[in-house]
Amino acid sequence: MLQWGNQVFLNKMRILSKRFYTLFFIGILAPIAENKEMNKQPVRPNVIVIVTDDQGYGDVGVFGGTDLKTPNIDKLFNSGVRFTNWYSNSPVCAPARASMMTGKYPEKAGVPDLLGIRKPGLHLKEKTIADAFKSLHYKTALIGKWHLGGALEYRPNKRGFDYFFGILEGCVDYFSHMYFLPRSNRPFHDLWRNEEPAWEDGKYLTHLISSESKNFILENLDNPFYLNIAYNGPHYPLQVPRNYIDEFKGLTSERQAIAALIKAVDDGIGEIIALLDEHKMLENTIIFFQSDNGSSNEMRNFYYDHEKNIFNGGSAGGLKGNKGSLFEGGIKVPAAIYWEGHLPSGIINDQIGIGMDIFPTLLSMAGSDLKQYENIDGKDLSQMIKNGDKSPHECLFWEYLNQKAVRKDGWKLIVNGKLDFERPAQDSLILINLNDDPGESNNLSDSEPLKLQELKSELNNWDKITSNPYDND
Repeated sequence: MLQWGNQVFLNKMRILSKRFYTLFFIGILAPIAENKEMNKQPVRPNVIVIVTDDQGYGDVGVFGGTDLKTPNIDKLFNSGVRFTNWYSNSPVCAPARASMMTGKYPEKAGVPDLLGIRKPGLHLKEKTIADAFKSLHYKTALIGKWHLGGALEYRPNKRGFDYFFGILEGCVDYFSHMYFLPRSNRPFHDLWRNEEPAWEDGKYLTHLISSESKNFILENLDNPFYLNIAYNGPHYPLQVPRNYIDEFKGLTSERQAIAALIKAVDDGIGEIIALLDEHKMLENTIIFFQSDNGSSNEMRNFYYDHEKNIFNGGSAGGLKGNKGSLFEGGIKVPAAIYWEGHLPSGIINDQIGIGMDIFPTLLSMAGSDLKQYENIDGKDLSQMIKNGDKSPHECLFWEYLNQKAVRKDGWKLIVNGKLDFERPAQDSLILINLNDDPGESNNLSDSEPLKLQELKSELNNWDKITSNPYDND
């Protein structure tokens, strides 16, 4: 009995010891686990921004381009939030991209106009959207067109992008990837992978952009990423594989070329979305789409010498003006945002947005604290997109060369307006009520003198506070 009693005592001691050590280690390890959980980075959505080049407001099926084939772009627009009053910050590509990249008006970003070959561009003091996403531990990539400074220190890998594949200047031959426009003294190769030339001779650039984008996604299945896919289509030169041209028999040669270029882009977007769907990433990926400016009617769009001075292949969707103009056809662009399960589906939003809003809106949706970006001009549109709130913009402003414009509510004033790069508007002051006259055909500057003065004052005040950072260097 005594022996049995000693064994019972020893068993009790062992049990008490185990409990003690268990509680001891729980006491030590629980706070460590808790701290690890507190320090763990939140799961953030992937972000993809798709930008097309010179795609007019009417160059999408859902906006009236019924002679085109854009099923994947249309599906994106119909499945997410489609904007009917979305603007570019400029009627030409470099300033428009500067605003998307920095959240600022083009002048404030240091890119009010097109850029010289291999020249400085986006001012070095400006933080880009890629810099902002890198601070959130995102992998970042630009695949496609840069056009924000070809000088060494201004290139994408120096401006927040971990990976770059694409062209530094405004356009290239789609197959040889040579730049040969008159602004250059001689043709030169302009396709790059990070800091090194990329030799992909004979491969169609639109297909390369789509393929590189898919590869980047596959390489970052386990990392949150920010991916800017900047297609150069349908920008000139109007080159496209023959099979795309054959899909649009019956159209004029001009429209046929634009339709084919856009179809190649649409196919790529379809492949990218299918890849995201295959890997069940659509619920954790925000996709934003925008053209950089309106459709081009420049002569250089023609395949060959032509007796006409105006190219009619692109469509402004019934709007007035083209690329190079501050009328709606030059700056109002197709745009949409999609995030499966998180944003409304199949919604048409007619509130006002603009390219520089991409910066704060996407960062807000990714969970960033926007207080550190209080000096930008763009607005966080997340509530407008999610809940249909009124746009936070009271006024929007544009300036390109000698043209200026302001939109306030439904009113718009254009000063020294042009219809494109060359043709001046009939009047130097044009006041439009866009709610009644979206085609901008009725100048109300004589009949609405108070509204005219109000918008002139807004424009003058904006001029006073807007400066180019290069002027202060």
